[in-house]
Amino acid sequence: MKKIVKKMISKKIIFTLFLLSSVTAYSQAELKDSIDSFISKTLKNIPEIPGLSITVVKEGAPFFTKSYGYADVSSQIKTTNNSPFYIASATKSFVGLLAVLMEEEGILDLDKSITSYAPIKYFEDNSIFKDVTIKDLLSHTSGIKNGPLTWKYASIGEYTKKNMITILKDRTVSRGNNKSFRYDNFGYNVLDIILSEEFGINWKDALQEKVFTPLRMTHTSAYLSDAERKKWNIAKNYIAINDERIPKLATTQKNDATFQAAGGMIVSIEDAQNWLLVNLNKGRFKGKQVFSNKALSKTHDRIVKGRVLRDIFKDSGYGIGWINASFKGKKVIYHYGGFDGAFSHISFFPQEKIGIAIFTNESHFGDNVSSLIAEYVYDLLLNDKNSLKSYSEKAKKLVDRVSRIQKIYKEDRKARSNRKWKLSQPINSYEGTYKNQHIGTLKVGIKKEKPIVSFGITNAIATPSNNDDSFRVEFRSGRGEDVLFVIDQSGRIIAAVYQGWVFLKSE
Repeated sequence: MKKIVKKMISKKIIFTLFLLSSVTAYSQAELKDSIDSFISKTLKNIPEIPGLSITVVKEGAPFFTKSYGYADVSSQIKTTNNSPFYIASATKSFVGLLAVLMEEEGILDLDKSITSYAPIKYFEDNSIFKDVTIKDLLSHTSGIKNGPLTWKYASIGEYTKKNMITILKDRTVSRGNNKSFRYDNFGYNVLDIILSEEFGINWKDALQEKVFTPLRMTHTSAYLSDAERKKWNIAKNYIAINDERIPKLATTQKNDATFQAAGGMIVSIEDAQNWLLVNLNKGRFKGKQVFSNKALSKTHDRIVKGRVLRDIFKDSGYGIGWINASFKGKKVIYHYGGFDGAFSHISFFPQEKIGIAIFTNESHFGDNVSSLIAEYVYDLLLNDKNSLKSYSEKAKKLVDRVSRIQKIYKEDRKARSNRKWKLSQPINSYEGTYKNQHIGTLKVGIKKEKPIVSFGITNAIATPSNNDDSFRVEFRSGRGEDVLFVIDQSGRIIAAVYQGWVFLKSE
C-alpha cells in the first residue's frame, strides 16, 4: 500500500496530496516526499518567490532540510542549505537568550531598573526610565517609546553612539498605556546601548561567543560585512510586485549599521535547524548541555498577555524574544521576521517536539507562502487528516490572492504614470542637502533629468505626487510616501518634510 501511495504521489504532485488521508500511518520517506512535493508545487504556482529554505525537526531530531530557487536571481546562483537569509525580527529570540545567559553569569539583572545602568544612570533627568526593567524592555512592556531611535537603527543607518544616547535621553516619551504590551523594536535597541555603555559589550560579538559558536552555527552572523568578506552565498532580498511578476532587488538596503539588536542577523537554514534543536531539547545539543533548561524556559515562558498578529497561530502572549500561541489547541512558540525582500518563520511545539524554520528572500508574498507551508507541514506531522483535505482550496486561494494583489499594484502604477509634476519651482531648485539633527540627512539630486532622493543608506527615484511641491518616494519597496518641500515668500526652498519630520535645507 505504501509503495502504491508513493508512486501515485510522484505522478500526481498536488497541493493537498489527498492520498495521505487514505492510509493509517506514513513512513518517514512518504512524509518527506509529501513536504517536498507540496513546496515544489507551491513555488511553481507562485513564481514571485525567488528562493526558499526550510528545515523540519521531528521528535527533537533533524527530519527534513531543503532549499529551493535562487539566492541570486540575476546570476542564477541557487539557494543552498548554507545560504544565509536576513531574519529581521526573529533576531529578538537570540538576543533575548543572550540577555538571560548574561543574567545567569551575574552580569545583568533583568529585574533591576535600567536607571542602574549607563548611560541612563547619568541622565540629569531619568525619571521616565525609573520604573522600567530590562525584562520590561524585552517583553515590550516598558510603557515608553522612541520613534527616532528605532527608525535610525533599523532603516537609516546614519548615527554615532553619542548621537543615539542623546536621542535616547531627549526623545523618549511615555506611551501612556500603563506599561501594557506594545510590540516594537525599542527595548532591544536600549539593551544594545546598555550593554555597550555599562559593560563595554557588543551584542553582536557576544552572540557569536555565547550562542552561534556553541551551536556550530557556521553561516550565521550579526555582521553583513562578515558574510560578504567570507563570500557566503547570501540570499539577496527581492520584491516581486511588478508587471512582469519577476523578483527584482529590493530598494531598501541593509548594512552593519542597520543590523540592529531588534532585527540584525543572517542565518542559514542548516544553522536554524540547530537553533530549533536546542530549544526543543531543553538546552542540549549534540549530546551536550549547551544552555541550561532554566535559561531557555525563561525566554519561552509568557510574561505578558498580548497579540502581535493573527496568522496560522492564535497568540496568547510574549516571553523574552518569543511569542506564545496555540495551533489547534496545541502550545506553540514562535517568532516571525519581516523586512523589504525577506521573511522568516521560526516555530516549534514544545510538547510534540516538532519545529519548523522557513526563510524566503521576498517579503510581499513570502509571509503568506511560508504560513501555508508551515500549516501544511504541521497538519501532516500531527496526522490531521481532515485538515489535509483543505489544502487544495487554500493553495488556490493564495494563488488568486497573489494575482489580485499584483493587479491592484499594476493599476496603481498605471494611475501614477499619468501624474504630472505639481512643482512651483524649476525641478533643479529642489536639489540640495536637508538635515534634521535627530533623524539624519535627506539629499536630493538630479540624474538624467530624474530627481533622486537619498536617506541614510537608501536611495529612491522620485516620481510626481498628487500634492503641491512634493516628491513621491519609495524608501520601502511598494510603499510610496511624500517628501513635501517648504518654500518661503521669495520662492526659496528652505526645508523638506518627511513623515512629519522637518529637514532644514543647508545653504
